[in-house]
Amino acid sequence: MNTKRRAATTLALVGLVQATIGTAFTVAESKEFGAPFFWSAAISFSCAWFAERRSTTS
Repeated sequence: MNTKRRAATTLALVGLVQATIGTAFTVAESKEFGAPFFWSAAISFSCAWFAERRSTTS
């Protein structure tokens, strides 16, 4: 497995965990507690997308 592809997979899994925690915090408390997790999940998914694009071109 390519190193960049492995990084993309790891970042996507981290984003999935962050989105899951954000959903749990939003349901348990309120959207103010879950919002930072959704922002960090969005950043992780963006980085994963970028790493995946880099792995297919090189």
